[in-house]
Amino acid sequence: MNDFDLRKYLAEGILLKEAKDNPKAIILAGGAGVGKSYIIKNLLGDLDEEAEVFFPKGSPLKFKYLNVDNFVEKKGLSLGAAQGEFRGEFQDVQNKRENILWDTTGVNVKNTTSQLSGYDRFMVMVYTHPIISILQNTKRGRKLPLEAVIKTWEKAYSNIEEYKNLFGENFILINNLVPGYEKEIEEFNKAVSGGKESLKQYLTDLVSGNEEQFKSSFSKKFEFETKEIEQAFNNTLTKTSFDEVKDAGILKDVKKTFQKDYQKNNEPPTPQLLEKRIQSKRNTEEKNKQNYNDDLEGIVVKLTSPAFNQLIDPYSNSEIKSKFKKFLDS
Repeated sequence: MNDFDLRKYLAEGILLKEAKDNPKAIILAGGAGVGKSYIIKNLLGDLDEEAEVFFPKGSPLKFKYLNVDNFVEKKGLSLGAAQGEFRGEFQDVQNKRENILWDTTGVNVKNTTSQLSGYDRFMVMVYTHPIISILQNTKRGRKLPLEAVIKTWEKAYSNIEEYKNLFGENFILINNLVPGYEKEIEEFNKAVSGGKESLKQYLTDLVSGNEEQFKSSFSKKFEFETKEIEQAFNNTLTKTSFDEVKDAGILKDVKKTFQKDYQKNNEPPTPQLLEKRIQSKRNTEEKNKQNYNDDLEGIVVKLTSPAFNQLIDPYSNSEIKSKFKKFLDS
């Protein structure tokens, strides 16, 4: 009895209570167009995206639903502006210690796992075949470019094993193979069997003739704010190495940069400065092309890998519900 330490006893009791009272965070991860919100609504609870609230089945808990898409769709913001506002609200909700359902991609393990300090965390990763992700994306209000869909798919599912190890029992993977895409999956897999270049040609053919269907909702026509700036741009551009055919893909960005420089200095940029901007855009375009090729190679490697196919082996519905309930009740 002499060994009893009242202060230690009380401290341990307080720490235990604080741990038990930690707010909860559900991280909903997976590539663009894989059906994350659909899975949440149909398997795990009631999600009201408009009211930004989630109620898990069989639990009295309430979660604030956070998704950067809401800032794009509701407020009509650019992706960059939307991400800035999202970060502010994300931090505000954490400061209030509210439960959170965070809809993200999970492409960056460090960024995903460094968030939500002081929260009990659970990850629901939703997987689907890449062609389903690509085609489902075209049906969304916020359509990403094909390259972005490919990137989020490849990067998100490169992290499955690491997330499994990090979250342990607080991780579930749901394989959302949407019915009705059997033919498309077969054709995609056939292209994959031919390697990266075969897959690249398949995707080029898929988009060809259907440009409007695959056009990103972020792709908006650029207009100069004044005729004066437009005329200055056209005059200056003729004094650079810009090629209307080879450089067609960077024209909009070059125009934006020219207008920004013009407005900043209240005069047209010199041909030398514009040439520098053009070369920078060319370098970025080449880098993006290389990244796209790397992502296609990553998809080929994954879909032809027995080890990857074991990783995406779906959890049973009973296991999913059991793990989810255990987290909510803890």
